[in-house]
Amino acid sequence: MRWVGWILLSLSFQVAYLVRLSAGVLRDVLTAEFALSASSFGLMSSMVFYSYMAMQIPVGILADTKGVRSTVGWEMMVAALGAVLFAAASSVPMLFLGRVLMGIGVAGVFVCTMRFLANQFEGGIFGPLSGITSFIGNAGAIVAQTPLALLVASTSWRTAFFIIGGLCFALAVSCFLILPKGERGAPFSFDALFEGIGDIMRNRGLYPVAVAYLGSSACPLALTGTWGVSWFSQVRGSEDGPLAVTVIAVGIMFGTMAAGRLSDRMKSRRKPLRLFSGLHALSWGAFTFFGATVPSSVLGVLLFCLGFFSGFLVIHWSMGKELNPPSRTGLAISVLNTFAFLGVALLTSLIGVLLDAGAGLPIAQAYRNAFLLPFGVAVAAFVAALAAPETYGRR
Repeated sequence: MRWVGWILLSLSFQVAYLVRLSAGVLRDVLTAEFALSASSFGLMSSMVFYSYMAMQIPVGILADTKGVRSTVGWEMMVAALGAVLFAAASSVPMLFLGRVLMGIGVAGVFVCTMRFLANQFEGGIFGPLSGITSFIGNAGAIVAQTPLALLVASTSWRTAFFIIGGLCFALAVSCFLILPKGERGAPFSFDALFEGIGDIMRNRGLYPVAVAYLGSSACPLALTGTWGVSWFSQVRGSEDGPLAVTVIAVGIMFGTMAAGRLSDRMKSRRKPLRLFSGLHALSWGAFTFFGATVPSSVLGVLLFCLGFFSGFLVIHWSMGKELNPPSRTGLAISVLNTFAFLGVALLTSLIGVLLDAGAGLPIAQAYRNAFLLPFGVAVAAFVAALAAPETYGRR
């Protein structure tokens, strides 16, 4: 049954990706219906990441105390409610509220999946399964692009989100019916929480890992979740934006698998972390300065590299686990996710602000100026990777 549980959690993680990255294909229809500026749209999209970030410590506590079954089950119910409210929105505040609830609802899936893997698949299989889980989850990023765009075009954006809400509800019921009831740890106490957070925050090796993780998460998610489709249509003059962004998601899927395997073969976490983060920064630099003018074939390769070399995020999960005691796996990964998704939320919002600030510039230049921000974040992530500790094999 542990394999059945892992498959169910992986599918829930896939839907979490779909929910998080679903705004990118909606910019035109939402801007037309609600008169959203670039900064307003960016803030609306980022609300799912702000709420996701804010919930990381609470869901870590729930994963470690109440168990995976209850945490994922009830949270997917909240995600279903958020998707329905978003679909029924008649005002901008309702759009924001729907995104907030969707972020809260999917916030616990990743942490609980990692907690489930740590409990059920301890040892050398944890790293490969983490990579496979990310591979499956990123399939949700693919669904959030061309398939979601086609669904919106054939029905409406409201119908699409009613369907997403029903899917979240079905997964919630499945979690209650299938996942084991015994996945819980010690009773919750604030003293234990503060002690755990204090121990984790005093671990200096975690900080460079967190910054590197922020870069590998924030940069591609800001592009695939919000701004990639708009950049492609406005700068490249093409309606193939959802398909192009899908290339990034496919790159991430294969990158996570490659990073996990490379880490095992090299008998190291730090070496592949440095390699992937350096190439990730180089890819962002090439995209920022040359993406608007390179041939389509070259751009496709560049987009794939952006995704592939951000796939080293699976290494951060393993490092967060190995830097802390097993009893604090959920809390440690929650702390890492708090850093990462605060970065995603801020980056998504600030790109919109920078685009509005560059409204008088040629559109390609305005986007290039805005994308200097994620390029800088990717460079900072590489610098942090150089300072990261070696943790391979540590229990």
